[in-house]
Amino acid sequence: MSTPRLLNRRPTATAFMSLRTPLIAVAVAGLLAACGGSTVNSPPTSSTGSGSGSGSTGSGGNTTTTTTGTSGAVTGAAKTTNDLGSIIAAQTIPGLSPQVTRGLGDAVSGTSSTLNTLANAVSSGVGRIGATQNPVGTTVAGLGSVVSSTSGVVQGLSTAVDGLGSGNLAPLSPVTTPLAGALSTTATTLNAGGATLGNTLGSAPVQQLTQPLSTAITPIVVTAGLVTQAVGTQTGLGAPLGGLLAQLGGTLGAAGSQAGSTSGNPLGADAGALIGSLGNTVTNAGGLVNPNGPNGVLPIPGLITSLVGSTNLSIANGPPSNSSPFGPLQDTLASLGLGGNPLGSLSTLLGGTPLAGVGSGLNGAPLGALTSALGSTGSGTSPLSSLQSVTGALSGALSGVTGGAAGSSSAGGAQALGPVTALVGQLTDTLSGAAGSTAATGSTSASGSPAGGLTTLLGGLVPVSRK
Repeated sequence: MSTPRLLNRRPTATAFMSLRTPLIAVAVAGLLAACGGSTVNSPPTSSTGSGSGSGSTGSGGNTTTTTTGTSGAVTGAAKTTNDLGSIIAAQTIPGLSPQVTRGLGDAVSGTSSTLNTLANAVSSGVGRIGATQNPVGTTVAGLGSVVSSTSGVVQGLSTAVDGLGSGNLAPLSPVTTPLAGALSTTATTLNAGGATLGNTLGSAPVQQLTQPLSTAITPIVVTAGLVTQAVGTQTGLGAPLGGLLAQLGGTLGAAGSQAGSTSGNPLGADAGALIGSLGNTVTNAGGLVNPNGPNGVLPIPGLITSLVGSTNLSIANGPPSNSSPFGPLQDTLASLGLGGNPLGSLSTLLGGTPLAGVGSGLNGAPLGALTSALGSTGSGTSPLSSLQSVTGALSGALSGVTGGAAGSSSAGGAQALGPVTALVGQLTDTLSGAAGSTAATGSTSASGSPAGGLTTLLGGLVPVSRK
């Protein structure tokens, strides 16, 4: 005996999924209004460095710009020594083998690798306090790479010494050859020893020793930055002072660029870049008082990174002051599979400014802030008429789907969508009651539980487990 199909599930499921997003958006908006919330704050996640890179825009309304590397004093000095070494290696000295100047140039250029490695060790560790679990341990573990990088300097010296025993100075070879060999062996030892040291310093026992220190200093450093930013925000001096520092830093950067371009040689350009890195540090100092500007996320660690520089890390800027407060909510709903802009329908309904007027709290009507945003008081038309029309349309759509399913299959189709139609009906009744109360008296009492109906509404959005 065959069992008749009671419901065509595909169109029913499609209809339900298409209606879930606006229902959740309206319910969340109403709950926020009933609770009196006007803003939703979250830690900024924008990342902006002072090096070169490309920009992108996030989905929550917060603009993010991601760049690679940060120009600082140490990384700037590394660039200078690298160019200086190249200039030395290209020189020729009469009576000496070119191997001598090439070796000396390699030794000078080798300091560039050491300086960059040191800057990365500092910026990746203590330059990220508050963003990494064990910043002290990260910096300590990076010291092994610093030791290994010195092998290039010693190897360059070995090449230069060996060159002194060739050509016109060949009689010196009995002395220079063994010395060059010893230096080469030392370079190899430094390279291998640095790797071993790095593995040891990065091992679990050493990290367990550095972890308590990191745990102790992290809250102090992070809290100190938050305190200085709070002072700047509360006094109203944060944004102006941050802007002044940004202008000063920009002036230094422009001066450095001009000096570098007019010099006509790599060393002059490097000197200009050093001035520019100083300007970046001055600009990033504004993050100490202004959380909505350069270096606004972790101001003290970011200032450390800005000072020393980094070849692979950038400084995180704070979000713009006019960024959407619903960015975190948008991202959370989107992560649940509700689309890239789950509150878009609500934004359209409210004229492109979602809940801009919400903030009256529980004074007067629980939905007073929301009704004020939807229409002016004193009008004969209900300010919630737009929402009522939306919910009416939703009810009609669901009724049509339910009727179609029942007509084609059986009464089981209507029962399958019963919870959804009841949910929309409840939403309609809630908004109709609020609209009628607002049109009659202009306000309602906040006694009892003003969010009770909305709490029940949100509860209806959660699927009920069936035995």
